[in-house]
Amino acid sequence: MHRSYNSYNPVASKLLQKRWDENRFDKHRRHVDIARPEIDSSPPVTFMHLHLKLKKLQLEEERLATIERDNRILLEKMSNTMRTKGQLDNKNDVVFKSLSRGRREREMLRIAKENMNMLKRIHNKKPAISTEKLDKDWKQTLKLMDNISAFPEDWYKKEKSQSNPSFKYKKPLTDFFPFCTNPLGMQICCPLA
Repeated sequence: MHRSYNSYNPVASKLLQKRWDENRFDKHRRHVDIARPEIDSSPPVTFMHLHLKLKKLQLEEERLATIERDNRILLEKMSNTMRTKGQLDNKNDVVFKSLSRGRREREMLRIAKENMNMLKRIHNKKPAISTEKLDKDWKQTLKLMDNISAFPEDWYKKEKSQSNPSFKYKKPLTDFFPFCTNPLGMQICCPLA
């Protein structure tokens, strides 16, 4: 067999060269089998907290528990209403207590007293301007206005009561404008003729 082996290089003994080449190839194949890859092609590490979200599950369970509790309470109320004839449950017996109610009431009483005292002082105060003097001055002003006016005091009322003077004369327009004839023989108004 070694006689049929052809080496790439010229050799003195084909038998030895064949063994050396086979040993070198076997060593190469062992190295290839135990060689580790330079690129990591393995899938990434999976963490359970990324896939199984416990907080979300806990919130969902709490929500379902709340819904279940509300449904149970509603069912109890409905069954109680069905067993009995039902009662009116819209009464609210809670009394709202304000912490500053007393202080606000005292403040409002104080303001009301001050307003009453101010009103008494205003009523008891004598006026600075006499209404009699104002009436006397107004009558004097009316007399002066009547003396200097060109028309009597109620001239516009008298005008309205009489007939309207613009419709007093009911003469035909021919008295004011003479008529002349045009070439067709029709009479037209000629104010300038």
